[in-house]
Amino acid sequence: MNIGTTALLVAYPALRQLPRAEWNTALAQAREMNFDTMEWMGIVAGVAFATHLLRFDADQAAALALPARYFIQYLGAVPLIALFVGPLYLRRTRRGLDQEIQRRNGISVSH
Repeated sequence: MNIGTTALLVAYPALRQLPRAEWNTALAQAREMNFDTMEWMGIVAGVAFATHLLRFDADQAAALALPARYFIQYLGAVPLIALFVGPLYLRRTRRGLDQEIQRRNGISVSH
C-alpha cells in the first residue's frame, strides 16, 4: 500500500467498505454533497478568525508596500485556512461518503 492510499484510508476510513476501483467515483460523489449549517458557520468563523490573525497594525502597514503586504497575508492565509476550515471540508466529505455507501448498499438515505 502506498502513502496516498494510506492517507486516503486515514482521512476516509469508510472507503474500506468499497472496492478500490470505486474509491475515486465514491469520493467525487461525496464531495458533491452540500455543506450543512454547522459547517457553513464554521467556515465563516474560520475565515473570519484567519482574517483577524492576518491584519496589520498601522506601523506595519506603513512599513511595507501594498503588494508585499498582500503577498505576506496570502502566505499566512493558506495554512491558516487549511487549519481552520480544512476539517469542515473533511467532515462534509465523510458525511457524503457515508451517504454514498448507504445509497450503493440500497439503504434509504434521509437528508
